[in-house]
Amino acid sequence: MDNHFIKDISIENFKCFQELQLESIERVNLIGGKNNVGKTALLEAVELLVASGTSDDLIISVFRMLKRRQIENTKNRKKYNFDYDFIKKKENRVKISTTNKICAIYFSRQESLFNEQIDFEGHIIVATSLSFSINGDEKLVPIDNRLSSRITSYMENRESTACHINYIGSTKSEEREIAILYSALVDLDRENFLNESLTLFDENIIALKQVTTRDDVILKLKLKNEDSPVLLSSLGEGVNRYIAILCAIWASKDGFLFIDEVENGIHYTNYKKLWQIIFQTSADANCQLFITTHSKECIEAFNEVQFEREDSSGAYFKLYKDVKKDKIAASRRDGEQLNYSLTHKGTFR
Repeated sequence: MDNHFIKDISIENFKCFQELQLESIERVNLIGGKNNVGKTALLEAVELLVASGTSDDLIISVFRMLKRRQIENTKNRKKYNFDYDFIKKKENRVKISTTNKICAIYFSRQESLFNEQIDFEGHIIVATSLSFSINGDEKLVPIDNRLSSRITSYMENRESTACHINYIGSTKSEEREIAILYSALVDLDRENFLNESLTLFDENIIALKQVTTRDDVILKLKLKNEDSPVLLSSLGEGVNRYIAILCAIWASKDGFLFIDEVENGIHYTNYKKLWQIIFQTSADANCQLFITTHSKECIEAFNEVQFEREDSSGAYFKLYKDVKKDKIAASRRDGEQLNYSLTHKGTFR
């Protein structure tokens, strides 16, 4: 496995996790478990860690996470709520770490570094701030219940120094997002890969076309039984998601890709094809993937492809509630253990 991939992670007080450890992480990592055990939260924690080389990167990553999760419920799109959104209730410090990196976020009452925190007599106001640090490199951001729009804009205008990282959410991807991912694939001269993969997914699909207008970019598909390309939006959610995933793997070349509920919109008969493409393409693109699912059929297809490929680059982690310790824990299962579990109603020896 590539040296820049993470091989283990420790999470403390992030969202629903009191403390969680994952070890022996591979290139393609599938996370399963019942509802409300933190599958999406785990993706977000790993994303914050790998996306943050500096404290500025960490602030950018947190803002993007909040924007992705909250923007639909936020009337003012320049403000994002920090109240226990990612810090576990009754705690004041998040720590996410791996072998050579410690990512920490905590509430702090210190002198602010921002001008609007100086009173009319010129005295610095001591206020609650959030501390963002990577390996001890710390930056403070003053807060009340919401970040000021000025600070939000300040950080959103800065580019992360991290490697290629993409996140595919559980809902249908917007075509503009897919177009951006597709542009990265074009830059790598991988259009033929995408078109050949689409034909495997649906034999009637010949190629994806990107049409630029004065106002937007429109995605179309050339089909066998149609004289002219048809709009991607006119086809099912499965095609949309399949294209988004394939483009995102190459857009994340030498980096990381996160996919939440990978099976959404895709018919179960195509799960095996999807995993075959994911395993092969992630190796070609040198990309580490973290993927969630709540589908038993999707997990079965994942394990079937592992066995057929004799591939040791995949790992399955099940999140579950440890009743005795009253916290969420993770169990890693190799191919044999996972197969036994799938055929014995979720238990294994």
